[in-house]
Amino acid sequence: MDWNNFFRSELGPVQPYQPGLREEQIREIAKTPAIHKLSSNESPYPPFPAALEAMQNCLVNLNEYCDGSCYDLKQGLMREYQVPFEQIMVGNGTNELLMLLAEACLTPQSRIAYCWPSFIVYRLAAQLTGAAADEVPLKADGSYNLDGLLAAITPETKIVFVNSPNNPTGAIVSQVEFERFMTAVPEHVLVVLDMAYNEYVTDPEHMVPLSFYDGERPLVVLHSFSKIYGLAGVRVGYGLAPEPVIKAIDKLREPFNVNTVAQVGALASIGQKEELERRCAENETQRAQLCAAFDRLGLKYYESQANFVWVFVPESDKTFERLLELGIIVRPFAVGGGLRVTVGSRENTRATIEAFEKLFAEERI
Repeated sequence: MDWNNFFRSELGPVQPYQPGLREEQIREIAKTPAIHKLSSNESPYPPFPAALEAMQNCLVNLNEYCDGSCYDLKQGLMREYQVPFEQIMVGNGTNELLMLLAEACLTPQSRIAYCWPSFIVYRLAAQLTGAAADEVPLKADGSYNLDGLLAAITPETKIVFVNSPNNPTGAIVSQVEFERFMTAVPEHVLVVLDMAYNEYVTDPEHMVPLSFYDGERPLVVLHSFSKIYGLAGVRVGYGLAPEPVIKAIDKLREPFNVNTVAQVGALASIGQKEELERRCAENETQRAQLCAAFDRLGLKYYESQANFVWVFVPESDKTFERLLELGIIVRPFAVGGGLRVTVGSRENTRATIEAFEKLFAEERI
C-alpha cells in the first residue's frame, strides 16, 4: 500500500520538530552523573511564586473546561499593554500562534520571507501551507538583515517574520533599523515580530515594539510566558494584532486551546517586575561568564541579548557528542558550525565552562 496517497503532498519535505535532548536520553552516554540540560532555552528557575500558588489553587477545578476565551488573561494583558481587548490573542505557546497566522494568510500561491538561521517554525509554516519561503542570510553579527528582507519581498509575499533577539544567535534588531524597515515595507505584507526572548534584553538600542504597534497597520507582536517566566511546561504565548487578524485566528484555533493551569499561571505572572528584573540581571551575569570563558579559549561567538549563546566550534557535531559525554546537553545546528548553549543557573554555568575547558584548553597551550 502506498500510504502517501492518504496524505497532503506538502508533508513530503517536512521534518518533524525535534526538541532538545533530555537528561534521560543521554544517561548511558554521559560519563558523569551530573547532567545539565542546556538545549531548549528553558529558564533554570521555576514559575514565579504567585504563579505557583495560583496554579496550585486551580487544580481542584480541572474537572471543568478552561475558559475558551481566556477572558481574565486577556484582561490582564490589556491592562499591561494598554491595548484593546479585541486586539489580544492567546495560544498554546507562540508556536501555535505562528502556525495559525500562516493558516489564516497563506496559500500555495503565497510567499513568506525571514532570515536564516532562525526559528524553525517559520520554515514549517511555509512547508505546511504550500507557500514558498524566501530565506535571507543573517547579517555578519547574527542579527536580522532587514534590507535583505525588503529586497526579497514580492507582490506574492504575505508574511515577513522578524525575530529579535534572534533564535539561535541572540542578536537584536535596533529601534532605528526596525523603524526604517517598517517605513519601507509594503502594505500588502503582514509583519510578524517574534519577541519570545524580549524580557532578557538589556541593550537600550533594542527596538520597542509598542512604539510601532497601533492596531491598524499590518503588524503582529508575539510574546511568550515560556522563557523568563518559567512556564514552558504549561505552554502559553500571546500576541497583539489588529482586530481583523484576531477574528481570523479565532476561526481557526481549537476550542479551549490554552488550558486552565496555563491561563492562571500566566495571569499571576503579569506585573511581577521585580522578579523579572532579578532574573534578567542573573541571566546577564551568567551569560557574561560564559562569554568570558569562550574568550579565554579563543572561541568566537555571537553577541547575545537572550538566554543563550551561539558559539562557533571546530567539528561541531563531534564537539556536541563530546559535551554529551561530559554531561552538557546543548543544541547543534546543521548550518554555521555552531552550538547554541542555553544560559542556565550558576551551577549550569560552572559545569559548562569546565566542560569547554576540558575540550579546548589544551588546544590553547
